[in-house]
Amino acid sequence: MSNVEPKNVGQFIERDELINYLPHKGKMFLLSRVTQHDVDKHTITSEYDITEDCIFYEEEFGGIPTWAGFELMAQGVSALTGITNKIKGRTPFPGMILSVVDFKASVGFLAKGTTCQMKIAEDYRDEETHTYRYLCNLYAAKGDAEPAASAKITVMETENMGAMFSK
Repeated sequence: MSNVEPKNVGQFIERDELINYLPHKGKMFLLSRVTQHDVDKHTITSEYDITEDCIFYEEEFGGIPTWAGFELMAQGVSALTGITNKIKGRTPFPGMILSVVDFKASVGFLAKGTTCQMKIAEDYRDEETHTYRYLCNLYAAKGDAEPAASAKITVMETENMGAMFSK
């Protein structure tokens, strides 16, 4: 299953390197950096610097709506998968979000000029079906004690995405 040579990956990964671990590109790449990851415990902490360039930015509110935070959290999950594949020398497979449940938000918008932080930890793993669930917390600013949003995100990886949709 592995055609990729295992590599060391530092704990702090800036955007220019991080973009190599995710399928998201252009305006849909919504991570600025990773500040912590543990591929054995399946945890990651990532950050996003909120600017007017964000695809979800709404000028009249001076930020991005918190509901878009599920995508920031999902990209944190994707980063963890990409980093894990790189470290363990695994060939990456396409993945998809199966569900976002229990989404809660305590603020309406994440303000321009702030750095939000996503803390993500896996709480369910089924290797047979390649299905995983993550507990995700998004903090409106680094160091906040309480999350501005939280959700449970379930994802699935598959070797053959086309087979998932054939009759």
